[in-house]
Amino acid sequence: MGEMTAHVSLWVLPVSGPPIYNGAVVVAGDRIKAVGPASELLKGFQGEIIDHGFGAILPGLVNCHTHLEFSALAGRVPPQERWEDWLQLTLAAAPKLAPEEKKKGIRRGIQALKESGVVLVGDISNTAASLPFLEASSLDYHLFFECLGFDLLELESLEEAFPFFATSLAVDNSCISAAAHAPYSVSPALFKAVRKWNRVRQRPQCVHLAESRAEGEFLTQGDGFFRELLQKRGRWLPEFSPPGLSPAAYLHSLKFWGPGTLAVHGVWLKARDCALLARTGAWVVLCPRANAYTGAGTPPFPELLQAGVPLALGTDSLAGNHDLNLFGEMLWFYQKYRRYPEGRWLRLGTLQGARALQRENDFGSLEPGKKASLGFIPLSREKGFWEELYTRGAAGEWRWLS
Repeated sequence: MGEMTAHVSLWVLPVSGPPIYNGAVVVAGDRIKAVGPASELLKGFQGEIIDHGFGAILPGLVNCHTHLEFSALAGRVPPQERWEDWLQLTLAAAPKLAPEEKKKGIRRGIQALKESGVVLVGDISNTAASLPFLEASSLDYHLFFECLGFDLLELESLEEAFPFFATSLAVDNSCISAAAHAPYSVSPALFKAVRKWNRVRQRPQCVHLAESRAEGEFLTQGDGFFRELLQKRGRWLPEFSPPGLSPAAYLHSLKFWGPGTLAVHGVWLKARDCALLARTGAWVVLCPRANAYTGAGTPPFPELLQAGVPLALGTDSLAGNHDLNLFGEMLWFYQKYRRYPEGRWLRLGTLQGARALQRENDFGSLEPGKKASLGFIPLSREKGFWEELYTRGAAGEWRWLS
């Protein structure tokens, strides 16, 4: 197990339990041995004691939704008032990136995640270009290989249209899943193939859901922005008949939802959609600053919470957000919803994210047996520290301890 080290600070934030004043975390090797008040854990302790002083020790963060392959677009797609305008600009800019630019951007994105306290990331990829960089980094990851195909009407298997899923790389790596892009870009046959591939292997899956008002209009009326977009990209099917359902209800009709499914954004979900997702056990990953940046809107957090939908956090990409710092999302929630418990937002960015990615045995909280992925944020106040914690975290004041 190796020698033990005790990390001590004014506060320890286990996440799975209440904050511990004058707390300590004992680490043996790469695992947590004990968590509790320093006065108890240090009695007779023979290992090294490191006192970090006035601040808080907390677990590494879990960012459930990024697009590292878009990192090279940082600063090239400005904030927009309409999500449709942001999408058009991004679709125009992405193909212009040179291969080396993309690689450099991925490295930059991974470094940004690490520096802001992320230990586990859920990354969306259309090419698996980020995979070798993630494997070479100290980040733990879950890669969602994203599938698009509005015009794939007949599909016997996912491997038929996407050979990547037949490779040993995909089959043998439990940290790789299939993902469906969105209801307006994926056919019913492709949704079913994605679901089957993941469920056979018991892996999580994800989909962009209700990110724009136009998505709901397309599924109920069959026209508007997405019909025009599909026509421009040569993917439109003249025989398409809109299902006449909300995005959440449409995917429910395809049996896509379940406890292992992550619905990302959910900006335009109605109360009945939230209730439906809660019944199925599906997760919603919230990216509020990204939604503001792209002009998508504001996710209905109170409705999701009231319905009992399990929630986690993401930042989306550097093409659609100012940074990849998950504390920025926590601070956004703290400032907007002050009537809620102040520690809730840290839980969404740690333990809830680990559960969504099915990695809670290793990450998300400070508990004996979990990986010792500890960080520290300095504080100037002894009490009422939550706003300062989120503010300092968002300002990049995270420091890794182990």
